[in-house]
Parts: sequence; structure tokens; C-alpha cells
Amino acid sequence: MALTPKQQAFVEVYAGNATDAARKAGYAGSDNVLAQQGRANLRNPHIAKAIAKRQAPARAARIASRVDRQAFWTSMMEDAKKKPLIRLKASELLGKSEADFTDKVEHSGNVSIDVINPYAKKPE
Repeated sequence: MALTPKQQAFVEVYAGNATDAARKAGYAGSDNVLAQQGRANLRNPHIAKAIAKRQAPARAARIASRVDRQAFWTSMMEDAKKKPLIRLKASELLGKSEADFTDKVEHSGNVSIDVINPYAKKPE
């Protein structure tokens, strides 16, 4: 489904404040009306998807990938100028990211699992 021109404008100007985005997109009304319109737009799955698609490149650039984190931890671990505790923590985080360590969890006792069928007829 194609977005209306106002909805597309909302997507383009949305930066975390739906009321402000509604105002900038050309919706009219009081702050309460604009807030309602902004919330309605954010609940619209087509608008939400368009906003997520627009924000994805910026988010990807801000968030370090697994490889980026591992490269950072490796550089910290290998930097002889860093304090030993920092180097040790970097090596620990690097090892955890590679699943070098496993936590042993022991459980004793009985476990019961109740499966609830939401489609089953309820007793009258």
C-alpha cells in the first residue's frame, strides 16, 4: 500500500517525536490532535516499516557489528600499554563472543510443563 504524501512526509521527518513529525509533515490541529495523529501514524504498519527502512542505514552505522567488537577487544588485549585488568577483560569478552566458555547449570528436582492450547474450547 502506497503512503499518502502526508504519511510519506511524516516518515521523512520522524526523529523520535511523533507530534513534531506530524506538525512538520503538514497535519493540522492542536498539540493534542497532532499527538493523536502521530501515534496513529506510528501504529500504522506501513508507516512503521517505512520509518524502520529509512533509519536502518544510520542505525547500522552507529552499532558496532560483532566483527567490529571482536577487532576492538583484540586490539585492547594486544595493547601492552593497557593495564593488565583491561587486557584481561578484553580477552574474556573476546572469548565469550567466540563461545570459548560455557556456563554449567545444574538443576535437580521436577519440572512440569503445562501446554495451553489457545484454540481449545473452554469448558462451560
